Amino acid sequence: MEDQLKLMEEMDRKFKIGDEVKGEILSINRDEVIVSLIGYKVDGIIPLKELTIEENLENYISTIKVGDEIEARVIKLKNEDGNVVLSRLEYEKKEALNELEKLYNNKESFNLKIKEAKEKGLTGYYKGVRVFVPLSQVDIRFVKDRSDLVGTELEVRLIDFSFENPSKIVASRRVILEERQKEIEDKAWSSIKEGDVVKAEIKRFTDFGAFADVNGIDGLIHLSQISWSHVKSAESVLKKGQIVDAKVISADREANRLSLSIKALTEEPWSRVEEKYPEGSVVLGKVVRMTDFGAFVELEPGVDGLVHISKISHDRINTPSDALSIGEEVKALILSVDSENKKIALSIKDAE
Repeated sequence: MEDQLKLMEEMDRKFKIGDEVKGEILSINRDEVIVSLIGYKVDGIIPLKELTIEENLENYISTIKVGDEIEARVIKLKNEDGNVVLSRLEYEKKEALNELEKLYNNKESFNLKIKEAKEKGLTGYYKGVRVFVPLSQVDIRFVKDRSDLVGTELEVRLIDFSFENPSKIVASRRVILEERQKEIEDKAWSSIKEGDVVKAEIKRFTDFGAFADVNGIDGLIHLSQISWSHVKSAESVLKKGQIVDAKVISADREANRLSLSIKALTEEPWSRVEEKYPEGSVVLGKVVRMTDFGAFVELEPGVDGLVHISKISHDRINTPSDALSIGEEVKALILSVDSENKKIALSIKDAE
């Protein structure tokens, strides 16, 4: 009698939401899996959408059969037919949370499939568990359009985790990229020294010059280091993606600052100016700028000569623009050369 009462009590176990139960698969139907629950008076129903995560559903169904033991969690105490509703998916989520907690504690990276791109960041799922990647943690630099990342897998690392509050599971791709970038930079910095000539790829422009990549390090080519001649903007001389030879003029690892020079690889134009432009010779040049007292004529990049207003024309003129225009080619007589002070005096009217 006591054994019978004990058996009846076991057969009248009560469910509560969240219980983990085991059962034997009775049938696999089009919309659900029916499970015989040992120790309970009712059967369990697992809707197919609660069987596993969506992308694994077809494969998972092919691996189970009638008679197999299956574990699931209670998500509804009784449906219309009086059966308890179970979720294998929620059971998997708990296992996934355990895995994520371990990954978080060990600071390990994992792949996250991105499902959505929102204003504040990306949403992905790890074995059914939602993981959020804030916009600031997607990349090292700001990423404006994130839609192309939907459907891709990103390698990430958890930076916040809560077992009790799964909505606060936050991951970062940026921390991984920064670590790798640092490894690349450390290796590159160890091989760079002042005076080296390097290959640099032009990456982006600023008002004060251009940034170029040197083996993973950002190097600045200041406007004043692009050419011996005056450069108004880096974009007017260089192109994005262009590979240039440049000299390392400063390398500061602590400040993470690399300064490059293109012009340092060419001869200083005033170094042999007296030899190249002897006094009394006639030279062809281009008018590059004008002032009230005269016009400057470029003889070569970095070397300009001044034509005083009195030496522009035989006719009387009020301003240089009365007789000349910017970009115009003119012939001029070299009157004097002062290499020390970098001055050349020219005369257009005496060259005629």
